[in-house]
Amino acid sequence: MYLQVAHSLKAAISENRVPAGSPIPSENALCGHFDVARSVVRQALAMLVDEGYILKQAGRASIVAPRAKHRRNLQNSLSLHAQLEREGTALQTSIIRLECSAFPAEVAAFYGQVDGLLLERVRYIDDDPISYVKTWLPGEFSSLTREDLTNRSLHQQLMQRFNRKPQQGRNQIQTVPCDKTLADYLKVKKSDSLLQLHACYYDQNGLPLEWFTAWHRADRVVFDIAVDASLDNNIQVKDFQRAIR
Repeated sequence: MYLQVAHSLKAAISENRVPAGSPIPSENALCGHFDVARSVVRQALAMLVDEGYILKQAGRASIVAPRAKHRRNLQNSLSLHAQLEREGTALQTSIIRLECSAFPAEVAAFYGQVDGLLLERVRYIDDDPISYVKTWLPGEFSSLTREDLTNRSLHQQLMQRFNRKPQQGRNQIQTVPCDKTLADYLKVKKSDSLLQLHACYYDQNGLPLEWFTAWHRADRVVFDIAVDASLDNNIQVKDFQRAIR
């Protein structure tokens, strides 16, 4: 029974129904709510403390612990899966949709073809959803299956099976409002804002490889972008060199 109580409390915390910093109801209140003995509630709370969901405070009520934010470096990494793997963090992937589909106009212009694959995924860390990703891929990857991509890196599969890897591209970040579909997938409120990453990548041969939009939970993900003024100088020099050739 304590596992059921713990699971219910974890769900409320993960879905942000009980925000970080909020006090945990008293043991008496939880006993009445779940109709269980005090020993059951104490076991459930001890489990949540051990797992980092609850922060105990000396002489004060326990509170919902701040949830760790996962940092995504957009300057040096094109793959969230690879980046988290290097850090020792396991990323789970659930496939919502993988099917042939007509491209929207801007995607068709990017690939130079009218249709291909639509891949929709939800990414999790410790069973906690952090992002929903909608990816458009060229039709030559149509042999990919759900099994190939469940809990696996798309970029690793493209390299292993097709000898193609992302080499360069463009990232665009903005905050966007949530809608019902995103709220359901990411376990957030419709009133919450999300971090949207829109990107298109080219492979090692300069061919269009991937076009995607990812919506991230702002309470779980932070984007890191390095700043280096010398990069601007290098770009200006290269542009000048091309102009005088």
